[in-house]
Amino acid sequence: MEPLRVTCNGRRYFSAAHKRAVVQKCLVPGASLAAVALSCGFNANLVRKWVRQHQERSVSTKLVPVVVTPQVTLAKTKTMARTKGKNIHSSLELQIGAARLVLRVVDLEQLRVVLDALLGTR
Repeated sequence: MEPLRVTCNGRRYFSAAHKRAVVQKCLVPGASLAAVALSCGFNANLVRKWVRQHQERSVSTKLVPVVVTPQVTLAKTKTMARTKGKNIHSSLELQIGAARLVLRVVDLEQLRVVLDALLGTR
């Protein structure tokens, strides 16, 4: 495939469709990114950059409001009894594509209830 244009310093510009075609070849299970890049006449680092950009764009991060109503009665265990007097806090950080969710100063029991509800373990 011929480039869309070539600058005076030799830099080549390719269409988005051509880049997508190269990236799709790389995403086939068992495909070698370096082999695909070589067969298409590109540097592997450039193709790796295209694949990374494609993956960042293709991640759909749609946030949905969630209401958590804990209906679980927490049984007191020996561990909870020992830590009851202590004010234990933690934080939770989730990264999904370009979206990042950080919860700071979360009570461990509340965090456990939220995670149990999200995971459907209770």
